[in-house]
Amino acid sequence: MISPWAVLAGAVAAGGLAMLAAELRPSPPDLGQALDRLHRNPADRPEDGESRLPWYDRLGAGSLSLPGARIPHQQLALIGRTPARFMAHKLLFALVGLLLPGYLSAMAVLGGFDLPVAVPLLAGPALAALGWLVPDAIVSGEAKEARTEYLHGVAAYLELVALERAADCGPAEALRRAAAVGRGTVFRRIRDALERAATDRLPPWDGLDALSAELGLTALQDVADIMRISGTDGAAVYDTLRARAKSLRGELLAEELARANTDSERMVAPGSALTLLMTVLIVFPALYQMLHAT
Repeated sequence: MISPWAVLAGAVAAGGLAMLAAELRPSPPDLGQALDRLHRNPADRPEDGESRLPWYDRLGAGSLSLPGARIPHQQLALIGRTPARFMAHKLLFALVGLLLPGYLSAMAVLGGFDLPVAVPLLAGPALAALGWLVPDAIVSGEAKEARTEYLHGVAAYLELVALERAADCGPAEALRRAAAVGRGTVFRRIRDALERAATDRLPPWDGLDALSAELGLTALQDVADIMRISGTDGAAVYDTLRARAKSLRGELLAEELARANTDSERMVAPGSALTLLMTVLIVFPALYQMLHAT
């Protein structure tokens, strides 16, 4: 007969895993935050906005000043995650790592196994430290993929701006019309930056400057610099924009080729092991017959 404690422990573990998976699943964008990015709110509104945040975001916001907490702002901006949510994930993973050995020890005791008390005392802090670092690795991997996506979008944006300039659109109008074409995340962020600059009565390339500094993308800074020269000096920048787009696509292609070569090298060892295994399977029966022939 299955112990009810074992059933309860399994249900608690399954519920915890379900909550963790639901928390890590990307959530739909918040309309209020999107509108706040476009329209500057009065000074008393951020406090009201913070009071409407979920409890785990408020907890993460309160832990931003913890000693040793390193916030990768540019990586978080690339993937669209707030520092408060990032710190909430770090605290969650650290708490799970700290409590997991004690939970497993308690389940072992209920199952009739006696584990030393030193196991949860030593393993808990170690797993908590490991769990504290897990969100950093997750954000780094997601930001690397997002950066590649952004660079592809910037390359397409360069081509569109060049076409708008070839159609005799002004520098500012060319930036806005080109940004209005795309529907992806990259074009949405560019449109937001241009609209913020227009709201603040700034040139559109200043908005691209701010966005490039926020995301850490030098390619977007190049777009701003090229269009600033065109807007202030009236220089013809069609060929410059096309050349920068071509150069950026070449850089992305080189990165893809390097990644493909790395993946191919990683497949050498499994392929060699599979070939050796097939050779052994083919040769072994004949060799066994030769050695045991009477």
